[in-house]
Amino acid sequence: MTGILTPSFHVYYSKQLNQLPRSIKIDTWRRLTTRKHPLSIEQASSIHPEVEDLLNKAVGNYIKQKEHQKMKPITSDCETSLRQENEELCISKQVLEKKIEELLELQEQYKSREVAMTRSLEESGEKVTQLSDSVALFKSIIPDTKKAIALAEKSIDMLENKCRQLKDIISAKDRKIIALADKISSYTRYSDINIEPEIYSSTKERKLWVERHSESEYDLEVQKKYAFHLTSSIALRGDSIH
Repeated sequence: MTGILTPSFHVYYSKQLNQLPRSIKIDTWRRLTTRKHPLSIEQASSIHPEVEDLLNKAVGNYIKQKEHQKMKPITSDCETSLRQENEELCISKQVLEKKIEELLELQEQYKSREVAMTRSLEESGEKVTQLSDSVALFKSIIPDTKKAIALAEKSIDMLENKCRQLKDIISAKDRKIIALADKISSYTRYSDINIEPEIYSSTKERKLWVERHSESEYDLEVQKKYAFHLTSSIALRGDSIH
């Protein structure tokens, strides 16, 4: 049944078939294969006089029908149809115009981005040039910098040597100052006439302190007034015994 209703005309009839809508093709095929004395599927699909005759008639009728429709006045249904088509066209026009506006906006955005990217690339190029110049400058001053560092290291070594020398000089002076301070302290400590010196400056001084030692044995005031060395007291006692 499906093969009967599905047209499979021979390509020989392409000229006629190209002029007919699908509905007429199906109707013509149905009439050929289902009429009182039908053609078989093989006959209807081949070059056959009845097929050619029926297709030519269908083409003629279809052309006449189209011409007749052109001659009919436009009815209200046609006006409604045209009005609907016009409205659809207007809507389509609006949609297209909106799409065009969106495309124009996208184009402007693309142009602005392109300008920004171009500017960024130019700035990047300038920065690269500046960096290249800086690198070249740094490379050119590296030898001078190395020389300056070497001179600075020599100067540092010289200064360190001078610092060590100064430290030695200061240390020696400190020792001298300490020795002088010790002498001054010793002199100051024994410059008091009420304190017996460790070394007598003269025989007279020695005799004086021998007398003070003797007096101190019997006089408490003398003991309070003078400060005697223990060792010298024992020695003086020994001298006085002899």
